[in-house]
Amino acid sequence: MAQTSNLREFQEAILSKLKDAASQVGGESSSRLGVVVGGKRFLINLQDVKEVLPVPPMQLVPFTQPWFLGVANVRGNLYSISDLAQFMGMPATPKSVNNRILLLSTESTVQVALLVESLIGLRSVQGMQLQSAEVDAGFFSMNAYQDAEGGDWLELDVEALVQNKSFVQPT
Repeated sequence: MAQTSNLREFQEAILSKLKDAASQVGGESSSRLGVVVGGKRFLINLQDVKEVLPVPPMQLVPFTQPWFLGVANVRGNLYSISDLAQFMGMPATPKSVNNRILLLSTESTVQVALLVESLIGLRSVQGMQLQSAEVDAGFFSMNAYQDAEGGDWLELDVEALVQNKSFVQPT
């Protein structure tokens, strides 16, 4: 029971920080949500994430792409859920208790969620070095960073992802 309580506290702390970052006025926050997708570390702008949840039960949708996992009811709203790793050409996300869905909050789409392998937590890009290497467009990455420990990070361009024709039409 202690693990459940700690997990709940961790999720509530992340959500609280997400809400605080979303309500900031003025310059853009340097904080990003760190996630693992296909074994790679990604940074996602906090403004693009509405909520982070454990994976809910999903209803499969026939005749769709394998990366489109289906739809799920989240507090009375249907969300389309996609396996981000599989969509980007990596192996399907292995099922785990660490899997999470990110409910996206963008200008161009509503009720879209992404399955990620796990959460890493909040990271500041101010403490990272911007890499000059060309970034693979297949990963919808805006920038590549390296942290102080030498770890590589890709910053996910959520807006480009949700405007991608293949992503919008998973049939």
